[in-house]
Amino acid sequence: MNQPISRKDLCGYLSLLRKELAERELFPAPNVIFLNSRALYHHLAKQPCGDDTIGGILQKIETCIPLAVTEESFSLFLSACREPKTERTRTFLESSKADFLLMVHQTAKDDMQWAALTALCEKLRQRNIQI
Repeated sequence: MNQPISRKDLCGYLSLLRKELAERELFPAPNVIFLNSRALYHHLAKQPCGDDTIGGILQKIETCIPLAVTEESFSLFLSACREPKTERTRTFLESSKADFLLMVHQTAKDDMQWAALTALCEKLRQRNIQI
């Protein structure tokens, strides 16, 4: 698991993602369809974002990314944190990051929704510092 990041760094990374994804069309061309969120993640992860890539930024803030938690996803998340990354946990984490990118894209232009998303990420960051 990554080291906890500062509030300033988290806000900076989220702002970079917001700026990059607010103006971007997620699909590179009208005739391109991604089969699943993992394929979308692999496409977006390579895209530049500031001095890094979207994937690089997500890796730095992965402990602050909110996940839709079900019993199965929670056990996968715990195993992803405790064990060396297997293909199953890697797929789960990539899917969570792709879902987060979609959430960033959808909330980027609405200041109230963006504030709620960043507040949630900040709560997760604070919780990770306490653990």
